[in-house]
Amino acid sequence: MTTTRIATRFAAGATALAALAAAAGLASDVYRDVPAMVDQARAADLVTLCLAIPVLAIALRLAMRGSPGARLVLAGSLGYLVYTYAIFAFQVVVSPVTPLHIAILGLAGWALLLEAPALACETRGIGAGLPRRTTAGFLALVAILFAGLWLGQIGSAITSGDLPAAVSDLDLPTSAVYTLDLAFVLPLFALGAWLLVRDPQAGYPLALAGLVFAVLMALSVFALFLIQAARGELSDPSVAVGFIVIAAMAAALAMSGLIDRRPARPLTPEGIAR
Repeated sequence: MTTTRIATRFAAGATALAALAAAAGLASDVYRDVPAMVDQARAADLVTLCLAIPVLAIALRLAMRGSPGARLVLAGSLGYLVYTYAIFAFQVVVSPVTPLHIAILGLAGWALLLEAPALACETRGIGAGLPRRTTAGFLALVAILFAGLWLGQIGSAITSGDLPAAVSDLDLPTSAVYTLDLAFVLPLFALGAWLLVRDPQAGYPLALAGLVFAVLMALSVFALFLIQAARGELSDPSVAVGFIVIAAMAAALAMSGLIDRRPARPLTPEGIAR
């Protein structure tokens, strides 16, 4: 069995378990955390169940039929699962769904690792419909903004000795978001932006997968603001607007990359593409 087939099975398993875990989180009082953390968990569950799972299911089906664009959508969506369930596994109080969270993290993570070599070889140039400079600028801007935000909060905590509100409100010693973003996500965004400028054929696939990830993550954060607004607790709607703008821009760019605008290759009289 090839690593690609194993990766596909792992991805299918992660998708099924994520649907189960998200449904359990929304339908029951399974979480044992402070209210702010419960809100974040349920916001992630909402986006996972209503958006990420359908995207994963469709991408899996199309990828199994040989669509390289679908494989990149699948990669970006699996990245969302890895990110989300790393937070669940390392930051959420142990509960009956914890084994599911760990299993999803493992399956999605291994699916990405096993699929990465084939993706690098077989999807080069896919996503050429992306507006190259606009996409590079968007990814670079997101990387710079969030790196500055998280490093500013970390620096303030170091100098003052007081935890940022985003951490203390969750009753945590630190935030997994700092590590995941600064160590992995934002460098990948910056790499995608750099490759779009220096080596577009290699940059297009990475940028496209990153845009899919950005859509899902931004909507997951936006869902948290919707939950707060429903209870009348949303104090600063401008932040929510910022995340919906990020999601909309990333979605528009991703769609442009998924549309193959290259002209069809002419056929010979025998019906073979030249």
